[in-house]
Amino acid sequence: MREDVHLRREVELIDSHIHLHEYGSDVGRYCGNSRLHMIAVSDDLDSSKRTLELGSTCSNVIPAVGIHPWSISEGADRYLSQVLELVNAATFIGEVGLDKIFVPQTYERQLTVFRKFLEAARDAGKGVSVHAAGAWVDALRELERYDVKVAVIHWYTGPTDLLNTIKSLGYYIGVNPAIKIQKKMRNVVKAAPLEILLTESDGPYTYRNLKLGSELINDTIKIIAELKGISEDEVSNTIKQNFMSMLKKLR
Repeated sequence: MREDVHLRREVELIDSHIHLHEYGSDVGRYCGNSRLHMIAVSDDLDSSKRTLELGSTCSNVIPAVGIHPWSISEGADRYLSQVLELVNAATFIGEVGLDKIFVPQTYERQLTVFRKFLEAARDAGKGVSVHAAGAWVDALRELERYDVKVAVIHWYTGPTDLLNTIKSLGYYIGVNPAIKIQKKMRNVVKAAPLEILLTESDGPYTYRNLKLGSELINDTIKIIAELKGISEDEVSNTIKQNFMSMLKKLR
């Protein structure tokens, strides 16, 4: 990883989870913006290939390849081996994980796929962007079991009593603009150590009529600061430091 690209000092905003491949012609609003640094995640084989393309052309994009748990319901696990072949070309693996809330019917298949990606992350020294809706304990158990060194638990709204476990494992949690309207996320942020927080957008997903995107990360930082009773500068600087520390672990 080139330090001049991935740890540049002028970066102001961190988006640790964005589906950049879904933006089509609008991707130009984000690609190459030196003040915004993104981990672009994927959902399946085609999006993984597209995300790798974006990673090669956009200096501010860290590409992640993977198969989303929701995609497994569509049979995406049939090309698992092809996505795994792309892992070495990426810095991160994601969005991968487990979901007991929205697609519980495929949980056993999700677990098989997730384990394959965790094995690849361990062996190749990659970070993992983890989806764990309703399966927070299970996902952390698997991450620890496979000795994954770097992980971001995307959109964490799980039990607050797991936050110390996440910290002890050296992992991070993603906080996105849904904090404007989601009480669970607010409660998590109140309880979470600042040193495990990363901002994310999950754009272009729409949550309860709120269109998520990198443009709302400043608002997210403001709300985190209010909940923590500290300045926005302290939140922003700590999140940037968290992000840089995380990337250094991948070297």
